[in-house]
Amino acid sequence: MNKCRLFRYDKIYLLDSGVGTLILDAIKLDLSDVSKELLFLIFILRDDLLDEIIVKQNTSNLDWKLFVKLVVHHRVYPLVYLKLKGLEPSLIPANVMETLHHQYNNNTIKMLHLSREMSHICKALTNSGIRTLLLKGPILAIQLYGDLAHRTSKDLDILVHAEDVEKAEEILAQLGYESKDEHILDNWKKKSHHLSFEHKEHFAQVEIHWRLNPHFSESFSFDQLWERKNDVTSNQTFHYLGNEDLLYYLTDHGARHGWFRLRWLIDIERLLPKISSGNMKIHFDQYGGQHNAGQAFILLSNLLSTEIPHDLELLTISSKSHRLAEMALYYIKRIVKLNPVPEKSVARHYNRYLFSLMSGKQKIAYLLNRLHPSSRDAILLPLPKSLHFLYFPLRPFLWFWRRMKQQSV
Repeated sequence: MNKCRLFRYDKIYLLDSGVGTLILDAIKLDLSDVSKELLFLIFILRDDLLDEIIVKQNTSNLDWKLFVKLVVHHRVYPLVYLKLKGLEPSLIPANVMETLHHQYNNNTIKMLHLSREMSHICKALTNSGIRTLLLKGPILAIQLYGDLAHRTSKDLDILVHAEDVEKAEEILAQLGYESKDEHILDNWKKKSHHLSFEHKEHFAQVEIHWRLNPHFSESFSFDQLWERKNDVTSNQTFHYLGNEDLLYYLTDHGARHGWFRLRWLIDIERLLPKISSGNMKIHFDQYGGQHNAGQAFILLSNLLSTEIPHDLELLTISSKSHRLAEMALYYIKRIVKLNPVPEKSVARHYNRYLFSLMSGKQKIAYLLNRLHPSSRDAILLPLPKSLHFLYFPLRPFLWFWRRMKQQSV
């Protein structure tokens, strides 16, 4: 089958022809150089019922080793395994299915472990009077996928009030977690938006957030997010972001990471049916984030043929959203790692991309913030607290010193 047949755009717009054509032209992306292995992966993720004839046509010359590598990289092996295991066994090599089955089982065990840790941590924080909002992790798997085993998660992301971060850190230490971040200088809450922790024995990873994102602009207050939260109760009650806040957060998170994992786009696709388009438009008007959402919708339309709600479809017309979608496609087409540090081969492109995401005010605030010292400066050149003011004039030299050390590694 020709590549373009997999991505034939056959959506019918219930708009006047002029606007419909405008939207259709606005969201088209160039997919001509996408590898057949990635095309086949997208085809699996896009179609609910796989046509075995189409599968056979698209797997005759497939590089199965690369295909498996892509499935693992994009963290979609639970969904891919569940879909492929229903096909005629002769269509997919046995070793491929064995690998996917192994990944699926390992993920099930990991998600059960993370779910247990989520329960322990949230209970301990709640008992200490700390309100918690879960951002991703097992709660997202259950609410969007209906099954803990159908989504992967590296760690737990928990949002708390900024005033509770230190107390939460103490509680995690009591539970056996060690901080992976240094926060020596007093401005660490302004320089970052989360702290990372890892358990000393079973190596579970947790991030404690006090802002939704690292952008240098006014963010949602924790109390606002708490008022709009969703709750789910099993043996205990867990709190997570309200639907509109969750869409804002997931599109912002995916945009900041260049959508280099398809899993993040699938999260958006699963969330869209739960969204009130009218409420979401009000949300965007009040808090911004339209370009990130438009970028996600363009990628979803092109890659997964996702139906975007009518009232939100106009976000895809934005030239900035289209430009950002094209830039993100650069990472989706490749197997790259952008977090926590981008690979050297894409670092310059990624830094330009991140800057493109920011508004004018965010760019100015970001540049001003770069002038402020960070804990990394204090680690590189330890000074007594009484001399911390020297980090301001020393910052350019410390930055250069740090870059030289990185290049020599």
